[in-house]
Amino acid sequence: MKEVKSPKRPLIYYYGIALLIIFLFNMIVSPLLMKGQIKEVDYGTFMKMTEEKSIGRVQMDSSEIIFTDKEDTQVYSTGIMYDPALTQRLYDAGAVFAKDIERPTSLLLSRSARQTWKRA
Repeated sequence: MKEVKSPKRPLIYYYGIALLIIFLFNMIVSPLLMKGQIKEVDYGTFMKMTEEKSIGRVQMDSSEIIFTDKEDTQVYSTGIMYDPALTQRLYDAGAVFAKDIERPTSLLLSRSARQTWKRA
């Protein structure tokens, strides 16, 4: 009696599955892990840290401020508020600050660039 063997799948099939798993990991799991490393604080805490000169780096987006402590050990985020004197106070506190230049890019590139800065 002859045994019937199932046809072998081509190698590209397994590469496709591996790429799909990596893609899903990067789009779902990785952002969830990164979100846990950023501590959300209120604007008053941000201002208190600025007055105490314990701010390290500051990055301003259109809807949030992402900043670190002086030793760059913790990353914080807070909502942005209208504050015309904020730039001067950050300068007086010795913070390294910037505002992103918004350029139209693909969703994948903009998400990975933002996550890279937050990890640094």
